[in-house]
Amino acid sequence: MKRACLIILSLSFACMACEEVIDINLNNASPVLVAEGSILLNDICRVRLSYTSDYFDSDLPLAEENAVISISDSENRSEVLEHQGEGFYQGNIIKGLPGQVYSLRIRAGNKDYLARSSLNSQPELLLLDYEQLDIPHYYHDTIFTVKIAIVDDRHEENYYLFRYYRNGEMLKDYYSTYSDRFLAADTIVYSEYRLDFYRGDTVRVELYAIDQAIYNYFNLVNDVLFSAMSSSTPFNPSSNFSPGILGYFMAASFDSESIIIH
Repeated sequence: MKRACLIILSLSFACMACEEVIDINLNNASPVLVAEGSILLNDICRVRLSYTSDYFDSDLPLAEENAVISISDSENRSEVLEHQGEGFYQGNIIKGLPGQVYSLRIRAGNKDYLARSSLNSQPELLLLDYEQLDIPHYYHDTIFTVKIAIVDDRHEENYYLFRYYRNGEMLKDYYSTYSDRFLAADTIVYSEYRLDFYRGDTVRVELYAIDQAIYNYFNLVNDVLFSAMSSSTPFNPSSNFSPGILGYFMAASFDSESIIIH
């Protein structure tokens, strides 16, 4: 058996090349290249290249260390990323700016791959609060959920990605997406009832403004997670790269807030 790597962003500010790999059992297949790339607002481009690995192999995924990766923006500025070791590549000059469309080109194994992503304006996380849930639970502790208010432009269609941290540790097996497609409002209030928090927890929420292609990708990843839990046949979500490669390339801006639950 082989496992294909479905990528969910860790979205760490310090190192956007550190992502979580979700392993899905599939039929035998040759190793497939996996790209995990991002460029954040006012930050450089970072990419990790690796290959899908055998299901029972406990070693780290095999890294692609001989690729040529370049990034360019809407104004035809470009640079070649430098390999940092173990399949991690990063730029030095081009930084994420709102309104730019970034193109990431990868040449590996005599094959070329291309992805594009738009960097939208920085979102505003207006309020982070919490509320007690009055529901039965197998723990004796009181359960809380977080409530988030964000500023939204009712005249544009916007897409968001949320990531959550508890006591400094990212909840690696969970994220959420949101679109204002069917809601015209200046402020959106969003509550995440599928996560449990407890008194004394420090909760950090990161809000990312993403483009539609990345939003669609992570919605498909949600479908994969659901199919895995329901024992349905898993599948790989469509990447925003050209065919032949798994993963994503994401341009994004962000905001974040933290709160202590009392």
